[in-house]
Amino acid sequence: MSIVSFADVAFPSVSFDSQESASQLVLELIDTEWFQRLRDISQTANTRLVYMFSEHSRFGHCVGVAFLAKFLLDHLSLSKRDLIEPYRGAVLAAALLHDIGHLAPGSHTAYKTWFPDAVDIHEELACRIISESTELRSILENFDPGTTDTVCAILREEHDLPPWTWEVISGGGWNADRGNWCIVDSVLAGVRYGQYNIEALVSAIGLSQDGHLILRENRLDAMMHFALSRHAMYRQVYQHRTLMASDTLNTAIAQRARDLQDKLEFQDPIMRRVLKVTSPFDLSLEELFEMKESWWRYHLSQWSRSNDSILADLSQRLLFRRLFKTIRVLHDEDEHDLFQQAKQAVRQAGYDPQYYLHRFGLSNMHRGDHRQSMLVLMDDNSVKRMKEAEPLFGALMEQREEALRSWIALPKEAKELLGRER
Repeated sequence: MSIVSFADVAFPSVSFDSQESASQLVLELIDTEWFQRLRDISQTANTRLVYMFSEHSRFGHCVGVAFLAKFLLDHLSLSKRDLIEPYRGAVLAAALLHDIGHLAPGSHTAYKTWFPDAVDIHEELACRIISESTELRSILENFDPGTTDTVCAILREEHDLPPWTWEVISGGGWNADRGNWCIVDSVLAGVRYGQYNIEALVSAIGLSQDGHLILRENRLDAMMHFALSRHAMYRQVYQHRTLMASDTLNTAIAQRARDLQDKLEFQDPIMRRVLKVTSPFDLSLEELFEMKESWWRYHLSQWSRSNDSILADLSQRLLFRRLFKTIRVLHDEDEHDLFQQAKQAVRQAGYDPQYYLHRFGLSNMHRGDHRQSMLVLMDDNSVKRMKEAEPLFGALMEQREEALRSWIALPKEAKELLGRER
């Protein structure tokens, strides 16, 4: 049979027709070593410590994004075939490979772990992998010479391309990436926050005269359903205080291992290199390839039995869910004074604040929508920005950093010494 199907949670199944060239390209890329590696890269990192079924990988997400991009392109092609078809293969390949630069542990959490002072640049890392991997590049160039460069240009949102080519994957408001993880992460976390009507939303998206994705006004309700679903996923899942406190353990473990360096009782050659660099671009493709969840978990298991009491304790806390507790910094509190009190309590409880005291804030999830958001075609044929067409969307975007919550993470004993319940 020419149809290849994958069971899915966002759709009953996702399918690609091997008789169609762009879909065949997707299927060939799925079978590559770099893409199969995504089965061992966690989609939601330490979320599994809060929501017990949240154990899924980047593999299924990326297949789902490619299918959702295909679903949108099929719809757009009904009226704009001459504009869509020349880019179909490159857009679907970019959708499939957009997260191929993620590392363990836990994709985005890897940056907090290994490169805390660096910006998350997994898209640029994906471009490096796509360009330098002989297997990936060969498949892309066999499809059509120049496809490798076009895929990377899409992932970089380069302006010499029609803007819809990258808006499908990374545009503001709704895109295939957000559209997939919002549902998949919701279902697999066992919550309902992230579910929305995909078909209603996609069917109302078209192209503006200057090549941007545009939403018809009569489906603003579907877009707002999605926006509220995404908002809830951040507030209730991705920014859950217990999850973010567990991420500070990742940071502390890597910092302790880095401080020990050559005194570490166990580290493979890859770990030795990772602990010495400050950017993933300092690593070879072979080293990046090996940074998988199984590699991280094996080191964590070994370190939990270390003779270094700090490394062993931190590793055991993450392995066996003895997580740090949290204290919320209230709006009328002086964060600096509270942090100094917490530092004293951590020391009094017998811990080193360098590893056992952390602070974190909740980032503005709508920051990207300030830069670029989907346009709306009004019933009178005028075009408005989303926040102008729908005041509720504007209200969501208007969150300001100073209004967001800040937290302190520390051991249970130290929190008790402070006498805080929250």
